[in-house]
Amino acid sequence: MAKVIKILIAAVVIIGAVFVWTQNVGDIQGKVMGAKAQAKKKAREIQRAGETTPEKIEKAKQCRDMLVRIAQAKRAAEERKGVAVANTTWQEILPFLKMNDIPKCPSGGTYHINPAVQAPTCSIGGNGTVDPADDHIISHW
Repeated sequence: MAKVIKILIAAVVIIGAVFVWTQNVGDIQGKVMGAKAQAKKKAREIQRAGETTPEKIEKAKQCRDMLVRIAQAKRAAEERKGVAVANTTWQEILPFLKMNDIPKCPSGGTYHINPAVQAPTCSIGGNGTVDPADDHIISHW
């Protein structure tokens, strides 16, 4: 009789363990599937954000053109001061740009004059895409 009770207890424990295990596996599988779907969605969003489009290329070109204009205005302001190593302010540069306000990048970036020995930059900069045509960087000035 004791042997039968031990067998019944073992059977109940095994059946209970199988039940708990299958329930947990289902929960885990559901969570994994949900996480996988979210990861795929995020990957698509990142891929779309990194795509080079004609609009992004055009805005980047406009930005680079403005960076060149800012660099030229910066040089002119430095020459006017007679000091090539002094930092230049927007107030000194704006008259050379024939603008009243600090320009804004067409893609929403912010322009930085930078110290005298550095080229002006846009906060967007190199955006990580393969095609450099949509980067907001000037390499020469």
